[in-house]
Amino acid sequence: METNTKNFEFIKDERGIGTLIFDTPGNSANVFTIKALKELETHLDTLATDSSLKALFIESAKKDIFIAGADINEIKAANDERSITSLVQNGQDIFTKLENLPFPTIAVIDGAYLGGGLEMSLSCTYRIATSHPHTRIGLPEVNLGILPGFGGTQRLYPLVGYGKAMELIVGSKLLKGEKALKLGVVDACIPQGYLGFKKEELIRDILTGGCEKLSQLQKNRKGIAWYEKNALVRKVIGMIARKAVMKKTHGHYPAPLAVIKVMEKTFGKPLQEGLVIEREAVTKLAVTPISKNLIDLFFISEKLKKESFSKASPREVRHSAIVGTGAMGSGIAWALNNQDINVRLKDINTESVGRAIGTIRKIYEGIKKRGRLTEREIALKMDKITFTTEYTGFENTDFLLEAVSEDIGLKQKVFKEFEAVLKPDAVIASNTSSISISDLAEKLEYPNRFIGMHFFNPVNRMPLVEIITGEKTDDETISTVVKLTKKMGKTPIKVKESAGFLVNRILLPYLKEAATMFEEGEDIQKIDKILLSFGMPMGPLTLVDKVGVDIGEKVATILHQAYGDRMAISDVLTGMVRNGWLGKKSGLGFYDYKSKRFGINKDILSLRSSRAQEKLDDQTIEDRAILIMINEAARCLEEGVVDNAGYLDMAMVMGTGFPPFRGGLMRYADEIGIHRIITRLGQLQKEYGDRFEPCELFAAMANKKEKFYSNDGFVNNSSSSSLLQKSHHSNAP
Repeated sequence: METNTKNFEFIKDERGIGTLIFDTPGNSANVFTIKALKELETHLDTLATDSSLKALFIESAKKDIFIAGADINEIKAANDERSITSLVQNGQDIFTKLENLPFPTIAVIDGAYLGGGLEMSLSCTYRIATSHPHTRIGLPEVNLGILPGFGGTQRLYPLVGYGKAMELIVGSKLLKGEKALKLGVVDACIPQGYLGFKKEELIRDILTGGCEKLSQLQKNRKGIAWYEKNALVRKVIGMIARKAVMKKTHGHYPAPLAVIKVMEKTFGKPLQEGLVIEREAVTKLAVTPISKNLIDLFFISEKLKKESFSKASPREVRHSAIVGTGAMGSGIAWALNNQDINVRLKDINTESVGRAIGTIRKIYEGIKKRGRLTEREIALKMDKITFTTEYTGFENTDFLLEAVSEDIGLKQKVFKEFEAVLKPDAVIASNTSSISISDLAEKLEYPNRFIGMHFFNPVNRMPLVEIITGEKTDDETISTVVKLTKKMGKTPIKVKESAGFLVNRILLPYLKEAATMFEEGEDIQKIDKILLSFGMPMGPLTLVDKVGVDIGEKVATILHQAYGDRMAISDVLTGMVRNGWLGKKSGLGFYDYKSKRFGINKDILSLRSSRAQEKLDDQTIEDRAILIMINEAARCLEEGVVDNAGYLDMAMVMGTGFPPFRGGLMRYADEIGIHRIITRLGQLQKEYGDRFEPCELFAAMANKKEKFYSNDGFVNNSSSSSLLQKSHHSNAP
């Protein structure tokens, strides 16, 4: 018997072994849409009455990915609690039907198996995963501001234990096959090529009625530990989990806290009672602005994954070179090497190269401690790193990245040296954070293969890379670098060549405004505390200390030269550099890092203006810091520095940690309202200076009653229409 549907194909062989194959049409991944769930339910209803069926295997027809989870578009579209409740209950009921089938069910996991996909497999009798690197298993729903709603909070902890299940769900942890087996999430983990053999082995066991192999599958299930059955122990587990969540999120994200609460309330209750509580929790979360904002950012992220920024075909990069092996060069070398790309390091002496290799090794050691790499795997990767103090071995290089000091003369000098030995089609990139790409390429023989790649520190953690093209950069170079950036696990965003590029141009006014407020008499810790409460990952003055006051002043100087008085250099930063207070690296900045009792640098009070004003209220501090960023971001859109508000928002989230729960800088601007922004900026301009003058784009949008995002949450491409189009083709100041 063979039945075909649009999303599922069911096949039963003559032995009574059924296979249900999931294959969402027109999609690289399987997705649980409402339609797909309905088809699954129809199959399950039929299979439940088939007395000849001995077992059911659930497999995927997709390569590298099994199930991406529920259809997020449908979650986003459901704006009222009634429709969300209906959607969630439907999924819960269908998976309960799967769980209650009168024969063994086995989920065969080869590829990503996320969210609703894992929840489906938890409803199966057994789970078999492959050890292939593309297999990733987890419940990442809290990243979207919700929690697992198809039974994940109820069916995971009986397999892996109460505390571990809470940790996996709250942390959105994705597991490789081997780790999933160790924890008990899956019952077997085998090489991809042995799936067929394993399936036949289990079928023989089922048909003979021995069940020996099936029984062995359950050996690694940890189950609920004896001490977790004690209510006091579970209370302590919950307290520890809440404390960790609050430390990380400062309470801005309700979903992880809701997971803890649901698991506490449902422990030991019958499944159906637990599902009701789970359903009520996910329903309340799904209608919140926080969830909608996180989902919108997810869609922008998915769009960027498909974005090539060029129609040309990319070239493959197998051999790379890094010139300059400081903190940035070392980090970029690791990112290349981690993808098994050969890397040749070049610096002026072996000591510098040795430190770089040590840095790379240290990053790998950190990954090893988390159980994601073995010593053998690290050794194989490190074998792909070579070094030199000359330019020997550069003949076969496909891609070279320069990461020497931010000095145009020095950079052009090393360009001349290595361009003489590179093949003509090798791509050359500069990790400059401030210098014009066209100016850097001025003396190159082949400026068409030159491009800017602005990585963020630390490279192994920061996901954003700004891609900056010069006047003569060709399309093949762009597509090659974009593809390489994605291969390195980073998100590339192409930005127009302009002083400060995108992220630094928007961030610096925020940092400078914080320094100015201190100069005018405001308390350092108060400024930081208010912006932390807003949702920034750290206070602005703490960030200046961390980045380095001298680096901040240098970038501020470049921006002042490019944009005039609205980017005037802070006297405080200049004074700090003069006194050697360079931040954390020097021991003194806005804060005193030398003292055992951490506090402010008391000597810095001498840099305050003699005209120090009265203390500011909390809202004024927040407005001055955030609205000046929004204003500069709007100017970037006005000038076409970045393609759209969505890409700008993602750049600020990834590059600065702008709070994702707010949806991004321009989405937050929509939330405030364009008219209110214009009014408030006007007030700040009168009181504090012309740097707050509202940009022209806001006036144009206000006249047309436009927003940066349309009502359905997607980027409003018509926003700012004529002014944006006019500015997009003009030269930025």
